[in-house]
Amino acid sequence: MEPDEWTAYVPSGERQVEDPWLLTTGTFRAPEPMEWETVSHPEPELLWSGTGNVTVEAAGHVWLVPPALGIWLPAGMPHRVKASAGTVTYATFLNPGLTTSVSPTVTGIPMSRLLREILLHNQREEMPDEARLRLQQVGVDLVRPVQAASLDIPLPKTPELRSVADRIIADPADDRTTEEWARELGLSGRTLMRWFQRDTGVSLTQWRILVRVRRALIDIAAGTPVVAVSRRLGYANPSTFIDLFRQVTGHTPAAYFRSVSGLDDAAPLSAVPRPTVS
Repeated sequence: MEPDEWTAYVPSGERQVEDPWLLTTGTFRAPEPMEWETVSHPEPELLWSGTGNVTVEAAGHVWLVPPALGIWLPAGMPHRVKASAGTVTYATFLNPGLTTSVSPTVTGIPMSRLLREILLHNQREEMPDEARLRLQQVGVDLVRPVQAASLDIPLPKTPELRSVADRIIADPADDRTTEEWARELGLSGRTLMRWFQRDTGVSLTQWRILVRVRRALIDIAAGTPVVAVSRRLGYANPSTFIDLFRQVTGHTPAAYFRSVSGLDDAAPLSAVPRPTVS
């Protein structure tokens, strides 16, 4: 399989990294909105994006993948990937027999400029075997869990609630109230609140804030000013959005990106602009 020629996801059970190699990276592109079937791999996978909107569903949660962060998927973890039109996504597989497990659970990985360049250089360049192994070892050493707030969003298990969740993820600015969603489902507002809390551990209102903040991370990392992001998500007052962002992540948008180890020099293939409020 040639680099940059992936048009489908890797089938379940297909080994990607043979001894003595430590890792390999493939590229797949979505010229139009795409959704791949649920799949698992015998090797751990680091999924990261170059451009576009990518989501990963695994272990009953959904992760939004901003350009500055990757998603670590342990070996054998079933997952489903969705990508918006124009997305470029990378899948880096690690040799489970020759590398130490980064995490036994799905987690975020800071994608510093150095880590990106190492993974891409390994993917694209010819070099002696010894040099490639040294390069790959440095890449493995840089794959470490994020220390800032988690990017995962718990998904409801009840089918009716899942349909609501999917629509909110598709349009985080949807401002329908709990009562309005309940009427649409033929439920009382109290029942909807109780079911949503039971399935996700948070209220529908809190859950929608989580979705908006995670979506904001993608837009801010792409260089969209915080004011524009807040308006796009339905907040007329940017300070309201910034306060909610701080409640979820513990930081303002600008401080969040600084707080994640390695993200001060993290970037997609073109540099990620710093968050701005203009």
